[in-house]
Amino acid sequence: MEHRERREFFRIDDRLTLKFRIIDEEEFRYLEDIIRFSPASSFLDTHELSFLKKIELNEEKNKDPVYTYLKIIDRKLDLILDMLAERSQEDSPYNTIQTEVNLSASGVRFSSEIPVKKDDLMELIIILPVYPHMRISALCRVVRTKINAKNGYKIYEVSLQFVVINEGNRDVLIRYILAKEREMLRIKKDTAG
Repeated sequence: MEHRERREFFRIDDRLTLKFRIIDEEEFRYLEDIIRFSPASSFLDTHELSFLKKIELNEEKNKDPVYTYLKIIDRKLDLILDMLAERSQEDSPYNTIQTEVNLSASGVRFSSEIPVKKDDLMELIIILPVYPHMRISALCRVVRTKINAKNGYKIYEVSLQFVVINEGNRDVLIRYILAKEREMLRIKKDTAG
């Protein structure tokens, strides 16, 4: 009888920024409740976000729409600068990479030069390229690793399963994945004619 792996969630291929670090059991237990009960964070807090929405509504009513678009672009550029500044922090305990990922609401697969073993525990932060810029934290277990050689370097293909993730964050991931799937289907339809 043929065995087929059934996936619980849709999966997409994307390019994302990931921050991760290997942790031990003690740190895993310490972070477990913090991550389980902490919603996704963004570079904007919720109060600031509602304030910005009010400003945008007033701008749309009172000013030229081009001005509103320029303000939105300005905020997005600020977020990009924040990301670049975050990436350049050399004293950070996290490994930060921007890489191709295979993402679902139950886990992620990516390649890295950092040595990783099956059953390692990781703290993972996924930075989603949406507005406002969302940072999703999860505690993961390495379920599979594969070592490949590329240009004389060892590359670890790592598959992580989310062990602890805030359910609101999982919902954010599901919405992101479904939006990406719709975008890919639209692109296929447009290129097909």
